[in-house]
Amino acid sequence: MVNSGEFDGFAIGAGILPVGSSTGMASSPGAGQPGFRHEMRWIGVWTRAVVGPAWRRAVAAWIGCAIVAAVVFGPTAMQPADLTGLALHDPGVGLVLGATWLLVFVPTARVLVRAAPAAYLRSLPGDPRSAQLVTAAALTGLQLPWLALWTLGEGLLGVAIVLANTVVIVVVASLRLPSPRATFPAWQHSGEALRAIHLRALGRRAGDALVRGAGLAVLAGGAAGLLVRNNQLSGQTAGVLGASIIAIVLVPAQVGTALVTLGAYRETAWLAAAFGIAPHTRTAALVTTIAIVHLAAATIATLAAMVISGANVWLPILAFGVALGTSLGEARTMLANAAAPSVAARVVVGAIVSAALAVVCLAVLDAAGAIAIIAIGAFSLLRAAS
Repeated sequence: MVNSGEFDGFAIGAGILPVGSSTGMASSPGAGQPGFRHEMRWIGVWTRAVVGPAWRRAVAAWIGCAIVAAVVFGPTAMQPADLTGLALHDPGVGLVLGATWLLVFVPTARVLVRAAPAAYLRSLPGDPRSAQLVTAAALTGLQLPWLALWTLGEGLLGVAIVLANTVVIVVVASLRLPSPRATFPAWQHSGEALRAIHLRALGRRAGDALVRGAGLAVLAGGAAGLLVRNNQLSGQTAGVLGASIIAIVLVPAQVGTALVTLGAYRETAWLAAAFGIAPHTRTAALVTTIAIVHLAAATIATLAAMVISGANVWLPILAFGVALGTSLGEARTMLANAAAPSVAARVVVGAIVSAALAVVCLAVLDAAGAIAIIAIGAFSLLRAAS
């Protein structure tokens, strides 16, 4: 066993307790005493360990919200009160809007609520109440886009809605799903094995990115649906505009999973070499995994858009075509830069370029633009794989 004096000596040496202090002392430190400085140091370490990672996760959501705000509150001349009022009086819009933010922010809230990176600090003397206050402030501050929307739109009622929604988010973030039981797959073909490895890597390493991506997909569909609805568009014109908006807003959703897929692709290089798996088989597994993610995000976005703007046969056709074309372009970027030190940055740039190219094709060629982006993506991929 470790007695109190030994633990005090360890904590003093680690810089957690000031020299001359003891965990057995019951006096409350004042602002000018060493104990107060220790508590400030403890909460500073806790903030860097918990709020820092949460902030980095929130950045992707903020970028997606900024893109949507530029679209929804730009050409359509909507005001925050228009959107919040629509959400309060239209169940479909309200459901899409609420589900969107829940999916987008839960991965960030999970870091704050569980505070796993700072678990070691619980064994050291500190002030857990201060940590709870910092958590509450971060839960509110990192929801700035959501808070700004409802405050500008509904005032105090909007603040109350955000607080109520935060309670729901905290409850969901606190849930711990049971871990899946380990299984031993029996794959018949090398291509099937590589595809399964890539997909399992997404499930194990990109869980939060998938949840956040689903939320951003709903956000993309909501923005497309609002733009189509407010401009009273229909038919092919509505499909072209909706697919263009979805392609732009989905970029932050696709990047997070793309980097995990890239990691799985690079890590299986030795496996492919050891078993003599052909390069085109590896390329097919990579493209299939990326396409599954893109098509799933496009499906979610399309459904969300049609909930708001109504059914439109052109929207899913064009959105799926664009998703397939951008997935080919993203795979081309990975293959061409797999060995580069800056491959992650190049993948992000490649995703942006692919989305921008898809928008240009749709703007110039209308519905035929979906075929054009698929052709461009396929040609670039064949060149990179050759």
